[in-house]
This record gives sequence, C-alpha cells and structure tokens, in this order.
Amino acid sequence: MLNYTSKSYGDEDFINRIAGNDNRLELLQSTDLLIQSALVPNSRVRSNEAANNDAAVYIGHLDKLYTVPISAAYIINASSTSYRYSTELEDMDVSISQTPKDHSFDDWEDFHLYPGDKGKLYTDQVAESKSSLSPAFGSGEDSTLVQVAAISSAAAGAGSPLVPSLFTQFTSPIGYELEQQNATAALKLFEQAVARVYDQPMLDKFAVCNQWPNQCGLSDGVFIDGGFVDNPALVINVAQYQIAGGDLDDTLRVILTNTNQDWGTDYQYSLFLQYFNSPINEGIEPGAYHWPQGMLTPYQSHQIFGEFMDESILDDLIEPIPGSNMTTALLKGTTIDNPVFDIKAGQKVDILLVNVNEAITTYIATPDIVDYFTEPLADMTVHIAENEELANRIKLFVEPALVHENDDTESPTPSSETTSSAIRLLQRPTMGWLLLLTTTVLNQVV
Repeated sequence: MLNYTSKSYGDEDFINRIAGNDNRLELLQSTDLLIQSALVPNSRVRSNEAANNDAAVYIGHLDKLYTVPISAAYIINASSTSYRYSTELEDMDVSISQTPKDHSFDDWEDFHLYPGDKGKLYTDQVAESKSSLSPAFGSGEDSTLVQVAAISSAAAGAGSPLVPSLFTQFTSPIGYELEQQNATAALKLFEQAVARVYDQPMLDKFAVCNQWPNQCGLSDGVFIDGGFVDNPALVINVAQYQIAGGDLDDTLRVILTNTNQDWGTDYQYSLFLQYFNSPINEGIEPGAYHWPQGMLTPYQSHQIFGEFMDESILDDLIEPIPGSNMTTALLKGTTIDNPVFDIKAGQKVDILLVNVNEAITTYIATPDIVDYFTEPLADMTVHIAENEELANRIKLFVEPALVHENDDTESPTPSSETTSSAIRLLQRPTMGWLLLLTTTVLNQVV
C-alpha cells in the first residue's frame, strides 16, 4: 500500500526513507516524535521438519519470562533516534525453547488467560538456552518509515499464530464465556477452530518481525500495534518530557484525541480511567500485571496519576460541542512514581480530551472501501478543521491568558517565559487512515 501510494505521489524513495530527525517536517524540527508499538513476550519460529514442536523465543530476565507485551516507543528528537522500552533490554535474555505445533489452551495457563486473576508480569517457566535479543531492524535506530509504520499499525497482531501466548490470551475470553455458560459442545468446537488457525501460516504476518522484511530467527522479537500496551500513548509522552529534563514544577498540557465512535463502553472507560486511581486498577501497583475491563489482552498497569476517577466522574466532565458529534473534557492529574515507564511523582498534567465520536474505519484494503469512505471522511475532516468552538477550546486550553471567547483577533505567539508546557498527543490512527485523510484533504484543496 505504501509502495503504491509513494509512487502515485511521484516519490518512489519514500518507502526507503529513514524515520529520523533529518527527515522531519520543517515545522516539527523542534518537536520530539514518539511512535508507540509493542514488543511481544514470545514468538514462534515454524519448523519445516516433521517434528511435534516449533522453536520459540521468549523475552525476560534470567528465568522470569514476560507474560505481557512490552511498551516499545520509537523516539525521534533533535539529536538521535532510538527505541525505548518499558524495560531495560540490556538486562534481558532471549530464551530459546520449544512450543507445541498443536495448540492447546492448557499449555499457556502460566500466562494468565482471561480474566487473568492474580496474574503476574513474569512466568517461572525455564527455557533451554539463552542469547541476546537482536536490535530492532539491525541497529536499534534509524528504522525506515515503512518499518515504523508497520510495527505501530499491526492492529491485528494479537491474532497472529506467531505470538503464541498473546494469541492464546487474545482468544481466551470467548472460551471463558463458553465455560461460564457450560456450553461444552460449543467450547470444544471453539478450541478446534483456534487450533486450526494456530496451525495455518495465513495470519502469521499480522505481527511484524523486528528484522522485517527479513525473516525472524532465534534471537529476534516480534512487534505488534501499540494499542496493546497504551492505546492513547499518554504515558510515553509524559515520560519523554521528564526523561528529556523537563521541569517537574511545570504543568504539562496534553491534547488527547480519541478517534473512536462510541462513548460509554468498557473499552472507552478503561482507556482513560487506567491512568488514574480508579476502580479498574484497584489493588494493582503501577506497572504491574493488569487486564482491565474491555481490553483485548493484559499489559503493564499505566496508572500515573494519584487522583481518583471513576465512570460517573468522567461522564460529568464531558462537554458537548453544539452542532457537532464532538465532545471535550478537561482532566487533571498529578503524577505518581511508575518506574516501569520512568514516570516521576509530582508533575501536574492537564488533559484536554477531544472525542471525535465518528465512524472511522481502520480497514482500508480495496478501492471500493476507499471510494465508500472518501466523502464522509473528507466531510468529517473539514468539519473538524472549521469548527470554531473546538478551535476556541483548544486555544483557551493551551494558553488561557491569551484567548478570550468570541475574540476574532489573531492570538499572539505564547511567550517563551510561560511556565506551562503543551504536548499535542494523538491517539494513533492506522497508516491507512492517515493516507486516506491526506489524500482526501489534498483533493479538496486542489
């Protein structure tokens, strides 16, 4: 898709361009770019031999192997590009073992299948041999645009049979529900269907090898979409500010864009309540194993704020934008220590949550689908861009002293002496959606 698009725009070298500081847009030269992905806890290398087992690569420390995906952010700043993980890879082992070619849920009980009661970040499984994890895409830095796009948009990655523990966790909620209903026959059929999917390589490439487009070996890991570790990517942005030497006495201002259609689902609440002291993470230490309600797989707890927040409090903060589906909410928090993500306590963070509340597809795979969605997505883009109330709320949030409601004069540039910091934070859309929006907006202009 990216190859076809780059050729259509007359830039055939686009797909080979390095995602580095030298290639940032001019307006982003002073902005750190963070692209969220996830490194899976283990991966499978299919055997071509008629053996009962495949090789498996596990990531962990000594004999403690991870049970959940690890946050993997690709960071581009003024001086360097690098991957930053929610663990120190230098202290980690790659453990080589065997995994059965035939799938069974019983084989993965140590990885705390749904609902993940009393789950832990590590399993005490012992692997057969150890080695060092290969750096991502050769050097651990200077990945191409296509490589970064692939690992950050592998939205179906948990459905790949090459990520066996995550694949089993991902499918286990259905089996759990059938067990609760005592639907024995349906459960048996379900387990057989999962085993057939696991056996076939058709869905393997839903997950992305850390040497792509080369094949994975026994020292390589596998990446999937960042939504499996921190979908709004709030934690890594706050952490990046602090790691880069930001003043803890400053108040961070974050614009968080939620591009989902529906509000009020378990998934929606979990996306934002996970950062606060809330009922969904009660009794769970920041950074510890967590499987919140509505989430597809477990991960490390993202609580970084000490303030209490529940569904009713969050709902009361929602403010509609007249004449639009969009809503906003102002959330406030003070950071607590979360050493897994390098978050330090004491930073005040103001969040302007913008809910788009529109049907935005993430699956743009054929010309018919592109044609179907072009006009409604173009109309939505124009509506957002031209919405004066939204623009006023954003301006008022970023620099309240410089903006007045219904003031048509151009706002002055904020003084360098301002004590607040602003971070623009987008919930990661897929690359297909980005390309479609870019194409439709350019067509509108031309």
